[in-house]
Amino acid sequence: MPTKYLHHGELALHYEHTGTSTLPAEPPPLDRGACLLFLHGVGGNGRLWSRQLAHFAADHSPLALDLPAHGRSGGLEGPSSVAEGAGIVAAFLEGVQAPPAVIVGHGLGGQIALALALDHAPSVKAVVTIGTSAAPPDAADEIAVLRDVVRGRRPQSFDAPLFAAKPDIGVVREAWGEIVKTDPRVRLQDLEASAACDLRPRLGSLAVPVRVLHGDEDRYCDPSGGEALAAAIAGARFERIAGAGHMAPLEQPERVHGPLEEVCS
Repeated sequence: MPTKYLHHGELALHYEHTGTSTLPAEPPPLDRGACLLFLHGVGGNGRLWSRQLAHFAADHSPLALDLPAHGRSGGLEGPSSVAEGAGIVAAFLEGVQAPPAVIVGHGLGGQIALALALDHAPSVKAVVTIGTSAAPPDAADEIAVLRDVVRGRRPQSFDAPLFAAKPDIGVVREAWGEIVKTDPRVRLQDLEASAACDLRPRLGSLAVPVRVLHGDEDRYCDPSGGEALAAAIAGARFERIAGAGHMAPLEQPERVHGPLEEVCS
């Protein structure tokens, strides 16, 4: 996929796109079908959306952003809060001259997508969350482990229950191969930002369509949290993705693409 950088203050934000490539300082055309912006979760990057970029390339204008200090974006620190992340995404959409976009967020990216719709509504056509809960995730144990990793007290752990009970080992390797590219300090910051964000008091004021997807075998963020999220948003739809854990876009991409196609139509 073609890649580009957008300068945001002193940061260079890296993103992937499809379709016609352009000169480095010129945004790609985003006039094919719907504009979709994919936002990764804790410690991720835009490469984790490669299946979605390929699927939607022919008829739509998909983008996948690396948040600061993730993937190939610049910076030593990620967004310190979900609200800051939403502000960065809003500036990115303005910088690439995007029309109102379908914002698709995974985990923490879903929280950022919802905050974007609340605080920067003109930038958003619709929101799709994947593996995102209404309540802040209980990440105390994972935060404690990563704090020890950052302090040099233990090696990085790859046993987080991100996948379905019987995962495809190739998918597991692919996912962790991208996640380990993010500094553990940044992953810790992601977890702390996600755990500190509670959007529940504001969900009733969302004014854009919302679709809530959740792997039916998600052991990292229980599907009941996704059901509660959909129930708190007027008109939101909840859908379980069969055979998927938390990494549904990688584990069951075809079952994720169907609902996304419906939102884009």
